[in-house]
Amino acid sequence: MPRALPSAFLVGVHLGLLQAGLLLTLSRALSAAHTTYALVLTAWLAGSALGLWSRAPARDLPRALGLGLVAYAAAALSLGRVDFVAASPWWFVPAVAAAGLASGTYFAAAVAGGAATARVFARETWGFLAGTLLAAAGYAFLGRPALLYMPLVTGVLTLVGRPRAAVVAPALLLVAGCDDPVRVVPAPDRGRFGAEVYPVLLRDCSFPACHGDPRRPLFVPGPGRTRLGEPESPLDAPTRAEVDLAYDRARAWLLAEGDEPPPLLHKPGPRAAHEGRDEHGRNVYEDPDAPGLAVLTAWAEGTEAPAP
Repeated sequence: MPRALPSAFLVGVHLGLLQAGLLLTLSRALSAAHTTYALVLTAWLAGSALGLWSRAPARDLPRALGLGLVAYAAAALSLGRVDFVAASPWWFVPAVAAAGLASGTYFAAAVAGGAATARVFARETWGFLAGTLLAAAGYAFLGRPALLYMPLVTGVLTLVGRPRAAVVAPALLLVAGCDDPVRVVPAPDRGRFGAEVYPVLLRDCSFPACHGDPRRPLFVPGPGRTRLGEPESPLDAPTRAEVDLAYDRARAWLLAEGDEPPPLLHKPGPRAAHEGRDEHGRNVYEDPDAPGLAVLTAWAEGTEAPAP
């Protein structure tokens, strides 16, 4: 007797964890530009389409699930401790396509077995949405390990035929992680920020296509750049609201994981693959002793500011 297929909802949860995990991993480690979103969507659909052409989908499904897990784990582990690497995310097209292979293979197997197309598609879609939300919550509460472990748990349990456990286990991992101590956002001196750091960020980082864009997590408004409200002149002195907003955004970028340097100090520095490189392909601060970087570091560490 042929082995019964796992439920469409369960497979959707697993695939949602995979796709969201790949997107979050690539965005964090390589680039959050639109090309990363295009890569994940295009390569995933290509892998899914390839799975639809399977001649024996029911037999090929375990292989597709296994291949997807191996490809996902390889991508996640290779980028697990990487930040802002100067590499194109398109190198990971094979891994994304391999992860998406099971989507088409499962759909083909379900239809070949006589299942109603609309019902399979609807249940898998709802599961996919649940998996996507679970990945986002896991990343928010547990950090990078959640992006690796949750898809591996659902994939392995699906392969060995434990559908209920495959749905419940990631949620239990998420709940267990909620007991972690609350991380406190650093709060370096507010006065020094306005006098020393804000002018540096405004000068070096706040161009409209960079951190002068309100959509950026680090947004630095001010004179000669994007303004808050409607000042009489674009060159009027910065308002308190503008400096306060820049301060809150900057100190949030001082949160770090483990021994890693905080993004505010690491991203613009040498060999950090900053996405705001200038037209010559250089980071904001190519020299580790650059005065601007020294000002940021002194403020963050509470040490004496370097002499101008």
